[in-house]
Amino acid sequence: MEMMGFVLWEGITLLFVLLAGLGVLIIRRKASGQPGFTRHDWLTYFGDLQLRMSKPRLALRLSFAVFLCSCLTLIGNPFLARMGPGLYSVTIIFACLGIVKLTLR
Repeated sequence: MEMMGFVLWEGITLLFVLLAGLGVLIIRRKASGQPGFTRHDWLTYFGDLQLRMSKPRLALRLSFAVFLCSCLTLIGNPFLARMGPGLYSVTIIFACLGIVKLTLR
């Protein structure tokens, strides 16, 4: 039962951090006179990757992305773990998603 409570708490924290971060982004853009959520943002977060490469090359790039994400986790752990598990998990997830997206281009 304690594990379920932990998962629930972390899920709520993750959702709150994501929504708060998106809210701050939109408020900052509105204050500077830009649109809050542009088409480029939509394509960045939810767009199609349109992969056109061979399977061995895809496997090589994904293994490189896994290696980079592992290095990021090991290097960032001493600094980010102090800030709490909610912020730590969000930061690592977004950084790893960015790494995977960049390595697949």
